[in-house]
Amino acid sequence: MKINITKNSVLFLIEKKDTPAFFKSELSKKNYNNSNRIVDLSNVIPDQFLIILKTFTNQNNKSFVIVTEKIDYDRDNLNLVPTIQEAIDFIDLEEMERDINSL
Repeated sequence: MKINITKNSVLFLIEKKDTPAFFKSELSKKNYNNSNRIVDLSNVIPDQFLIILKTFTNQNNKSFVIVTEKIDYDRDNLNLVPTIQEAIDFIDLEEMERDINSL
């Protein structure tokens, strides 16, 4: 797994060798709790990771976006997008919405 930290997000690039258990342990680390999170499942079978991902959605008033084209987009009320750029855009929009709602 590769982890890239940007100005307002943490991007987890899941690789074929990564197991759901390893991913869960990385995602659970406290230093990521106050960040928006993007999980790129483009290189794996996403169904193996979905149960774990459901437990991490929208914690601490932060966004959680999954990048994949392999899942039905109406599934489980998850924030699913087909590209990393769309995930970044999604987070930017949610950040603006939170800012407006806090006024």
